[in-house]
Amino acid sequence: MRAVRFRLRSAVIAVPLLLGACAVPVATEPSGPPSAHVTRQARPVQTPVTPAFTSSVAPVTAAELSASWRPGCPVAPEKLRTVTVSFVDFAGAPSTGRLVVHADVAAAVVAVFAQLYAQRLPVARMEPVEAFGGSDDASMAADNTSAFNCRRTTGGTGFSEHSYGTAIDLNPVENPYVKGTTVLPAAGRAFVERRPGRGVVLAGDPVVRAFADHGFSWGGEWSSLKDYQHFSVSGD
Repeated sequence: MRAVRFRLRSAVIAVPLLLGACAVPVATEPSGPPSAHVTRQARPVQTPVTPAFTSSVAPVTAAELSASWRPGCPVAPEKLRTVTVSFVDFAGAPSTGRLVVHADVAAAVVAVFAQLYAQRLPVARMEPVEAFGGSDDASMAADNTSAFNCRRTTGGTGFSEHSYGTAIDLNPVENPYVKGTTVLPAAGRAFVERRPGRGVVLAGDPVVRAFADHGFSWGGEWSSLKDYQHFSVSGD
């Protein structure tokens, strides 16, 4: 019996000895060059930078005004200024345009268009009316934003406020003159029903507020007719 118990005890002792001989897994470093295991940072997306707003104010001569001025107009050329300002065109790109205005409102006009540029209001075109031979109709048909033009009021005999350089017409096609069945320019008929759109001015929007901030009233608020393109100092 003693011999049997010895053999059993020996067998039990042998088991852990055999287990101790088993291989134990050892952690190893990943193979390959170290750079293959480095997480690469995504490059930041570059956002196009809009150029800063720029402006300038310069005197204007009778020769430069050409057909938009003549002797007998209520304001002499030396009282007018050419204001050059940045604007965003209908393609969304920065551009530069010119307006002829009275010297007394030149600073206010610069301030208005600085706000419109910050708003990224699209402007179709901006040239003095002399580029159209002094024709208000041609300027409107070209969707041209303009200011000074020595002419009569639409449908009247007195001088328009544009004759004083204290009124601005903004995107005339998108913001037409409407009186009864008369719509000017003709292409503006598509915009008689007012709804949001590119270059469109609506009641209470930031465009109207920008002009109001600097002393300009909006013709879209008139009761006898609507002149959605028209902003003026006197309200006429």
